[in-house]
Amino acid sequence: MNTYSVVLAFHVISIATWMIMLVYLPKLFVYHITATRDAQVQIAVQESSLYKVGTIAMILSIKFGLILLYLNPYLLKSGGWLHLKLTLAACMVVYHFTCKKFITQFAKERVSQNLRFFRVFRVIPEITTALIILLTIIKPF
Repeated sequence: MNTYSVVLAFHVISIATWMIMLVYLPKLFVYHITATRDAQVQIAVQESSLYKVGTIAMILSIKFGLILLYLNPYLLKSGGWLHLKLTLAACMVVYHFTCKKFITQFAKERVSQNLRFFRVFRVIPEITTALIILLTIIKPF
């Protein structure tokens, strides 16, 4: 067992945890909009808790990813696939913090987006994750 493999395993575990949060949290936003007032309070607690776990997973994903690049700097010269993957990962970080903005808006009852918006918003991490996985495995360029 080498260091690279161990770090890669933790990287994949932290990414999986982070992506689960990014897929499920926007689904909670949909539930939040359609729920009764009493249920909204409970959903808000779930949103906040899930966001905290996801933030830890995001930080670990980034740290393990940077360690992987440190351990194998050749990856940066392996093709444009990695640069696109890193760009998509950066977009996921922006998406992550956008979710925090919505959590704050829900808490203040100042969400201006409608149900349709959140139904579309919630598929973004699924599509982006699929693209990242395809780029990582296929390395098309």
